Amino acid sequence: MEALEVTVVRAQLKDEVFMNMALELSRLGTCCRLKVGAVLLRADGGIAAAGFNGALPGMPHCTPDTCKPGQRCLHTSHAEENALGFCDGPVATAYVTHEPCLVCTRALVRRGVRRVVFRHPYASIAEQERAERQAILDHFAVRWDHHEEP
Repeated sequence: MEALEVTVVRAQLKDEVFMNMALELSRLGTCCRLKVGAVLLRADGGIAAAGFNGALPGMPHCTPDTCKPGQRCLHTSHAEENALGFCDGPVATAYVTHEPCLVCTRALVRRGVRRVVFRHPYASIAEQERAERQAILDHFAVRWDHHEEP
C-alpha cells in the first residue's frame, strides 16, 4: 500500500472511530426528542473534550410533557455547548452526531474549529439560518463533512 493510500485509509478510520464515539455518547442525552453526542479534537488529533445534550444544571431532565416533537427543548444544552464547556484552548475538529445549529456553529468556529463532521443532517433548519451558517463556514474556510453510515 502506498503512503498516500495509507493516509487516506487512516483518515477514514479516524472519522469512523470518532463518529462512533459521538454516537455512543449521544445515548447519554437526556432530551426525549433528540439525543446528540459530540467529540472535539485538538489540532494534534488528541481528544480535547466530549459531551452530549442534557438538562441545564439544576434543571430536571426532559419529560414527554416538556419535550415535544417540532418544538425547541427548553431544558437541554446542546452537545457541542457541553463539550466546549469542558475544554480549554483551541479545537480543530468536531464530530457531532447531528449537524450543528447556527449558535453551535458560531461557538465551534469561535474556538478554532475548521472541520465539522456530522452523521444526521439538520432537516428543519430555516433557509435564512442555513444561509447565515454557510456564510460563516465560507468566511472561515470550515469543512462541513456529512459522514454517512458505513
